[in-house]
Amino acid sequence: MTALAPVAGHAATIVQWNTGNVAVDPNAAPGVTGTSEVYDRTLNPDGSVPTGATTSGTITFAPPEAGSPGIKVQSQTYDDTGSSAPLELSGCLMTSNPSAVCTSPFQSGKRIKQNITGFAPVDLVFDIDASDTGSKAYQVFGRLINDSGAALEGVTVELGFGIGEDFVAATTDQLVFSTEFTAQPNNSGKSSTSQMPFGLFGDAGDNDNFLIDGFFSDERTGFDLVQTDHMITTAGYYGAYEDIFGDWNTKTDVAQGLFWDFDDDAETDNLLMAWQIGDDLWELRRTVGETCDPDDSLNCTFGQTLDTFETGTFDQIVEALSNPDDPWIDIFEEGEIEDLANLNLNYAIELGDLTGQSSFTIRTTAIPAPSIVPLPAGAPLLLGALGLLGWVRRRKTA
Repeated sequence: MTALAPVAGHAATIVQWNTGNVAVDPNAAPGVTGTSEVYDRTLNPDGSVPTGATTSGTITFAPPEAGSPGIKVQSQTYDDTGSSAPLELSGCLMTSNPSAVCTSPFQSGKRIKQNITGFAPVDLVFDIDASDTGSKAYQVFGRLINDSGAALEGVTVELGFGIGEDFVAATTDQLVFSTEFTAQPNNSGKSSTSQMPFGLFGDAGDNDNFLIDGFFSDERTGFDLVQTDHMITTAGYYGAYEDIFGDWNTKTDVAQGLFWDFDDDAETDNLLMAWQIGDDLWELRRTVGETCDPDDSLNCTFGQTLDTFETGTFDQIVEALSNPDDPWIDIFEEGEIEDLANLNLNYAIELGDLTGQSSFTIRTTAIPAPSIVPLPAGAPLLLGALGLLGWVRRRKTA
């Protein structure tokens, strides 16, 4: 693979997201999700969608964390921190969060929420200024959300120019996926990585941002990636996701969960406590209480992972969590485990001399699973639970 060498001539600076092929949603009310629809053709001058144009993806945003249009190019010079010889970055592509920059802290709201709604390519175009000097590198804070209505086998991300039928794949060594970048986690030793969200899969002992392990496993999971100069392709799974859920779940088919609203605050995320593994059959993996840093008893987070998982009906699970002597904790809500459809994608792009070009394209294409008929949510564990008729316990597995 090619890494751009420092150059004294022209180089491209990313200026902005070009929304010429995007039906941009105006700013929504706080807490209401806005949706910018990405099409395979340029919109009409009046902003209407051309006849015959199709879409397989959207960019979503939810004020106050992020506003319209859903993506911004943040110019900022900073060093990639994951290497002993850090790459100097010229900025990042991130969600349009007015209060965050590339180096804002963990959970400050930087990831672009890109929804996959079909199987055709989705082309995000970025305007450039090709008159700058020296090579430029930009970090991409990506999140892909499977909202296609079917399970996916994976995805490809490709660099090129143009949109739809006019898209031309990049061949130049002046527009490449960076091999000098160190993708999250910082000890990955890889220039591109994917990860399912930590709250479901992750070891708190290896991450300073968490005190409680992932709900399903203390091992990270996601897709292995194959990176070339101009394409990133998923290549099977690492970790436990596939063993539990099979192919990458679509949003409408993720498992149901029971969540604890530990602070009665709509602005914070509720904590997943149990999940449904069959017809009114639930598995409790966490209980109320706190988990504290063994080295700092004042540094605590809500929730405790059970050593022994408890299985029963929904009512039995809620009863096990409830405490009549402390009723404020009895704030539980059933809902979809949406993060099972979410994939964080980490990489960087390097740009050199792109004289003659005014923009470039990041093209994302979903790969449908061989059979796009999804299993019922929880089916992998349901097979082992059919004989359970009442309240049972089983040991936590590593």
